[in-house]
Amino acid sequence: MGKYSLINLVGFNLSWFGLVYWGNIFIPISLFLLILHLYFYGHKNNELLLVLFVTMIGVFVDSLLQYFNIFIFENSFHIPLWLLTLWACFAATICHSLNFLSRSKILQILVGALIAPLSYIAGHKLNAVNFTLSVTSTYLILSGIWAILLIGFYAIKATLSDDVSQA
Repeated sequence: MGKYSLINLVGFNLSWFGLVYWGNIFIPISLFLLILHLYFYGHKNNELLLVLFVTMIGVFVDSLLQYFNIFIFENSFHIPLWLLTLWACFAATICHSLNFLSRSKILQILVGALIAPLSYIAGHKLNAVNFTLSVTSTYLILSGIWAILLIGFYAIKATLSDDVSQA
C-alpha cells in the first residue's frame, strides 16, 4: 500500500468513526478531509465524477432501505446528512485505499458480501442506525446489496477512466 493510500484509509476511518459516533457535528471535519482529497486528487481521471456517482447511488440505496423500514434513523424521515457525507468519503477510497478491489470481481463480491455489512452492524452497535429485522437478517440483506454495489462501483470507475487510480 502506497503512502497516499494509507493516508486515504486513515482519513476515511476517521470520518467513518466521527460521523457514525457524533453524527452531523462531525460533518465539517469530514468535508474538510474530503475537500483536501479532491483538491489534490479529484481533478485527475474523473475521480470527482466517480465520487458524485457513488454518493448518489449509495444515498439512493440507503434511502430505499429506510423507506422499506430495514433502517430506522431516529427523528429523521430521510437519511441523515452525516450518512450522505459518509458516502462521499467512502467514494473517495475506491481509487486509493480500496483500489486493490479493481483487480477481481470475485474479490469485490467477497468484500461486499462479507465485510461491507459489518460497517452497518458497527453503526447499529454505536446507535447510529436501528434495524427492524434481526442483525443476522439485516446482514444477509446488506451482503447481497453490497456484493452488487461493489461490482457496480468498480464498473463505473472503469467506465470513467481506464486508470483512475492514484494509489
